[in-house]
Amino acid sequence: MPILNAFKGIPNSSPPIWLLRQAGRYLPEYRAVREKLSTFMELCFHEEYATEVTLQPLRKFDLDAAILFSDILVIPHVLGQMVHVIEKQGPILKPLEDLSFFDKANEIDLVQALKIPLKILHNVRETLPSTKAVIGFSGSPWTIATYMLEGGKSTTFQKIIDLLETRNPIFTQTMALLEKSIGTFLIAQIDAKADVVQIFDSWASAVPLIHQKEWIVAPVRRIIARIRACHPTTPIIYYGRGVSKLYSQVVEGFSNIVLGVDEGVSISIKKSQIQALAPIQGNLCPKVLVEGGKLMKTNVLDLLRTFQGTPYVFNLGHGIVPQTPVDHVAQLVDLVKESLPHR
Repeated sequence: MPILNAFKGIPNSSPPIWLLRQAGRYLPEYRAVREKLSTFMELCFHEEYATEVTLQPLRKFDLDAAILFSDILVIPHVLGQMVHVIEKQGPILKPLEDLSFFDKANEIDLVQALKIPLKILHNVRETLPSTKAVIGFSGSPWTIATYMLEGGKSTTFQKIIDLLETRNPIFTQTMALLEKSIGTFLIAQIDAKADVVQIFDSWASAVPLIHQKEWIVAPVRRIIARIRACHPTTPIIYYGRGVSKLYSQVVEGFSNIVLGVDEGVSISIKKSQIQALAPIQGNLCPKVLVEGGKLMKTNVLDLLRTFQGTPYVFNLGHGIVPQTPVDHVAQLVDLVKESLPHR
């Protein structure tokens, strides 16, 4: 499987490709399925529909991997926090304010509570050919905690930072609960036949510098170590948006780690610094994909030439945005599959 070769540090003659948020609102097929259900979270727990949505991009494009259609907020959802995902607005959560929440949440059998997403992942693995990978995922403790403690998506992160700075028990217990839950869920995804798992740390850069080792690096390393105790060789992708400077601390001492790189990291830094640590995944800007045309072709070819012959997986620097033209995604995949000089 070419994509697993790249994830494990083995160069391919040309890079495999999958895309962050490749199943979603930019696809008319997705929108048709989504309209059948009243809420987004209902879709995440609908075995038939979520399996279909996960497979849709691979039926349309020659992608090398499927990623489980789910959401990082399924964990707080099953732990008992009220989660509403509002179209075109995002998630709204009832902020945690009572320590009694943790007494109940810590007693929940997470694997049982998430049995449907795990079954969806298993269904996808059974459906796809062995040449295609299946990727499972979770958010990081910090990134999920921002939603749980801010009550939704934040621009300032002031509430969670205040809780962090004072070491408020609400914050420390949230982080401990999430670290345990995320490790359990990722291991269960591998048990359900995920070929790879990814940890999304989309809001890592919001952590004040003085606290990044304690609240970004250390929890992620403990999760990786726990996975490694059960699954020594399964590739793990760590995507830390805006914190590429921490990557050396995250990967130290671990093998089969892949570093997902956001669009803010230059090609020269990726090549000279990050690829010395681990295989790279990334990092075309999603806005470039929206624009398409000459700009997209130039950016794509720059990445392909730079990383030709190295263990590299082509991807975006962040998720596909809803206004992305479907034709541009098709053109992107064709560029990656067909435009290298040796072809």
